[in-house]
Amino acid sequence: MQDYFEEVYKALREFHAQDKLKPLYMLIKVDVDAGIVYDQCEADKYATNHCNNMEYELVDHYYPDSEQYPYIAK
Repeated sequence: MQDYFEEVYKALREFHAQDKLKPLYMLIKVDVDAGIVYDQCEADKYATNHCNNMEYELVDHYYPDSEQYPYIAK
């Protein structure tokens, strides 16, 4: 049994020695109920709660006052 634990410990040490984790940056759009999120203050609350529940880190958010079609260009 001791050999098993030594092998597990060795595997874990090798895994953590490698640089396996790196950040993934995502831009997401979340469709929300207009009756719940109706102004910037409510958008702040919703974005914060959403990210906390999903274990995201909230960096920035945008709540358009009118319908817009943002895009990302390289």
